[in-house]
Amino acid sequence: MNIIYRNMERLIACSSDSDRERIEPMSAWKWRKLYQIADKYGIVPWIAAGVRAYEGDFFMQIPEDVLTPLMSECGDKSEENLQTFQLQIERSKGLLHHFSSKSLRAYTKDLIHTITNIEE
Repeated sequence: MNIIYRNMERLIACSSDSDRERIEPMSAWKWRKLYQIADKYGIVPWIAAGVRAYEGDFFMQIPEDVLTPLMSECGDKSEENLQTFQLQIERSKGLLHHFSSKSLRAYTKDLIHTITNIEE
């Protein structure tokens, strides 16, 4: 799954200059998965712009069933959707820890108990 996220990051961050990172080769299944993830997070316009910028790259062997809907996407680039996606990538890399509300309540209860005991 990491190769999919790495390529997504490259497609999102790409520009028209030649200093961009090369796309890693992926199977048709991985390209389909990349499109599903992009669609889920609403970042297809970002990915489509990256695909256009990488046009002609040898490793951009995207299956037609993915390329057609990807390139027909004409929506606006949403910064909010992009930030949500980037937050998810950071979580998947373990850079952020996700706490459930139940664990936070337990932590708060324990902290209050500890503070109460200190004051007594």
